[in-house]
Amino acid sequence: MERGKLKIFFGYSAGVGKTYSMLKVAHELISEGVDIVIGYVEPHDRIETIKMTEGIECIPLKNIKYNGINLTEFDVDTAILRRPNIMLIDELAHTNAVGSKNSKRYIDVLELLNSGIDVWTTVNVQHIEGLHDVIDDMTCVDVNERVPDEVFDYAEEVVLVDIEPLELIERMISGKIYKKTHAINALENFFKSDNLSSLREIAMRRSADRIEKQANNGALKTKILVLISPSPSSEKNIRVAARMAEVSHSKFAAIYIEKNTMLSIKAETMLKKHMRIVRELHGNMIVKYDYDIVEAVANFVKIEGITLLIIGKTWQSIGRKVGLEDKMIARMPNIEILIVPDSEGFQEKKNWLKLIKNNIVSTRKKHFNHHEINMTLDVIHSLTKRALENTELSEKSIAVVLACAFERSCIVMCDSEYAVLKNEEDRSIFYNEKELAVSAWVKQNKKTAGFGTDTLRLSNAIYFPIIIGDKTVVIGFSCMKNDMPIADKFVLYEVENVLKMILTKKHN
Repeated sequence: MERGKLKIFFGYSAGVGKTYSMLKVAHELISEGVDIVIGYVEPHDRIETIKMTEGIECIPLKNIKYNGINLTEFDVDTAILRRPNIMLIDELAHTNAVGSKNSKRYIDVLELLNSGIDVWTTVNVQHIEGLHDVIDDMTCVDVNERVPDEVFDYAEEVVLVDIEPLELIERMISGKIYKKTHAINALENFFKSDNLSSLREIAMRRSADRIEKQANNGALKTKILVLISPSPSSEKNIRVAARMAEVSHSKFAAIYIEKNTMLSIKAETMLKKHMRIVRELHGNMIVKYDYDIVEAVANFVKIEGITLLIIGKTWQSIGRKVGLEDKMIARMPNIEILIVPDSEGFQEKKNWLKLIKNNIVSTRKKHFNHHEINMTLDVIHSLTKRALENTELSEKSIAVVLACAFERSCIVMCDSEYAVLKNEEDRSIFYNEKELAVSAWVKQNKKTAGFGTDTLRLSNAIYFPIIIGDKTVVIGFSCMKNDMPIADKFVLYEVENVLKMILTKKHN
């Protein structure tokens, strides 16, 4: 059976017209007799998009009941039975509800393609896995739902749907993208002119890179090598390598040197995760066995003709006269070496008592204004002060501090639950069936979800996971009064390491 062809309508932001363009082209082909069916379209209450779905056959959605909530998802099995010439499936990066056949919609799409069905779909540039770190740093928005680069690059055709950022902002203001109440928050956060212009440039570059890679028929010599380890910082280093490969139109390889030592379960799990990311970003994974990491890497570099080596400057090197990076530079003076700092790993190794004394926040503070820095320090001080005063720091203590700091209702869910209510809100803000289902999803999937995110966005609140070993603590904040600003999320991310230290102390 011939595999189906994938066509992606690609944009730099919500509202540029990807779904509308896909439906418009579909109508033109239907008038010529092509069998086209809608598998899933998310109109977002946009009148023009809803009108464009009229006259196109839709397969029934699959009803899934999760924690008492009725959800609807694309039904991949029904789609395969219907077997149209082309299936329209919106939002490629969508995470399917628990209980679905596949966890991600792009896996549904791959199943259709393997069944010989052509698929048209939509995706935004911020959902491409290899661009995650760049866009996160640029927009201060951490996108949880992502698509592997190889899925994007597999597409037979990518249609770049583009409008000027100012025109997109005008559409937002007029209420054509989101309801006006949500539009105001979006304009103050993600939908800023600078953000949109940068995203647009990245989308154009990514589309051009894909075309050039196809022109080379994939026969690209490996020039870039990234050294990985079980350290969490390796994930960032891998993405840096993937981006450098895109820019230079080459492939990258990742190398892990096994020193014949036993890894802990945690380290082994992390290493497997990194290897999976390498594969998802279309890199080659190399494993070598050697007691001398520098020599093993140097030999591989020489044999393969590597021109760029990417390594991380880890917390272990700080304070040493000669770190691993220095040894690499001395051993391989004729190649370019890019050292990626591991600021987060260094911060995690700080003792939580010293954290109070030194008022440490991570390097993200360069993005903060003075008010946000002070707010971060105040929250850290309040939490650690309570931790020192109380042998058993309760969920109540944490919820009280966070609710006061962020001036919104807060719930902390761990061994027990405690909610602090603000703005005259009642317990139903967190304790209705819909909200409990969202918090349960966050706990199970260990990802942020709820209001203002890409997952279960119709929630009244936003929920964040704090992962401590095999335990997940869920912290929720009400968004009934307003969306949680990006600045407040930054503060929470800074406080997250302190919360981990405190909660680890509590559960140990």
